[in-house]
Amino acid sequence: MKVIETRDAQLMAKLGNIMQDHHKKLYPEFFKPYNEKEIMHHFQETFKNPKQQIFLWVDDQKDPEQIAAYLWLEEEAVPETVYRYGYTRLYLHHVLIMPAYQGRGLSKVILKFADNFAKEQDITQMELHYWSQNEIAKNLYPQLGYEVYTEIAYKQLENHSQIF
Repeated sequence: MKVIETRDAQLMAKLGNIMQDHHKKLYPEFFKPYNEKEIMHHFQETFKNPKQQIFLWVDDQKDPEQIAAYLWLEEEAVPETVYRYGYTRLYLHHVLIMPAYQGRGLSKVILKFADNFAKEQDITQMELHYWSQNEIAKNLYPQLGYEVYTEIAYKQLENHSQIF
């Protein structure tokens, strides 16, 4: 397996289909249907920020080579507020393992890569979020030292269009 960085918005738009479909299945009322053109534009804008980086894990034992996984990360300065201290974090936007490569320990390899990346940048905190119905993530991240420190809850209200 080799690791390469990419800034190919078209490729990421195609890979985005897998992530978007997964999220849409879990939360159909929240996530939009996949739109390659819009996602490609999103990555074109994202790649203007040099602190946003995407790394691909490529299976170079296959012919042709296949993308096995990707990691989208961002070095981000979280500003201090009147309530809390500021800090720099490595935010993991996406950790995606292609279906054919799931269950092989690749998530652990990718997250170890992220650990090392953060250490090389002198970043002492990494953060990510995952959806509560993503049982794989919910079970994996604590095994690798991640701790939940905030949770978000929502309440869906009925649509009342009457004017009082």
